[in-house]
Amino acid sequence: MSEPGEWVVSLPAALRKRFALELAALAVLTPLFLFFAPHNVGLYATVAVLFFGTIAVNAIKQKERIWPRPTLEWRERLFRSTGVMLAVTVPTVFAFYAWCVWAGHHVSYVNLLLAFCLYFPWALLQQSIFMIYLLGRLRVVFSWASPLVLAGINGTAYGLVHLPDFTLAAVTLVAGSVWSYAYLRDRQLLPIVLSHAILGSTFYYFVGARDLYQDWLTLAARIF
Repeated sequence: MSEPGEWVVSLPAALRKRFALELAALAVLTPLFLFFAPHNVGLYATVAVLFFGTIAVNAIKQKERIWPRPTLEWRERLFRSTGVMLAVTVPTVFAFYAWCVWAGHHVSYVNLLLAFCLYFPWALLQQSIFMIYLLGRLRVVFSWASPLVLAGINGTAYGLVHLPDFTLAAVTLVAGSVWSYAYLRDRQLLPIVLSHAILGSTFYYFVGARDLYQDWLTLAARIF
């Protein structure tokens, strides 16, 4: 997956300690936010965008410091990551669609397309947080862990934030682990974001029988 020299991160002990404290604070504050914020839609949307947006910006600024330069060229890594994401995403979408047909769900494909377009920036924000920020810090703090272990930890965190919907949490735990491993290997965010947007939108329409686009219109009307 990676050359040994590429995997080891040589950072000051003080920075490792700071990252460990950040992760501990997130482990405490995130469940509190997810429990209280959904009762106030406006608060949830505002705090989520401001807080997670700030994290994403800081993560991008520190990306080169935390993540060493890969050994493979950008195009090679993009091609490899895109192939893996296609191999994972396409069969899963067909499985979602088969469930949709079996369950007899009615789907507005126009709304599905609109939902995908709106889902993409949200997927980009989430993946910036979980891959660049969280996975990067896990990689530094748990420098002894293998890529599979780190991917599993990050994927578990991704699944837990989708509770109390246990079905969605289980699906996102598996997906988050696969995305995390792909990012650890190839450090390409765009194929993962596209996979996330496609799987997220089709899951809600084909499996959950939810019109995500209409839900977002309703949400926007409540906020504004």
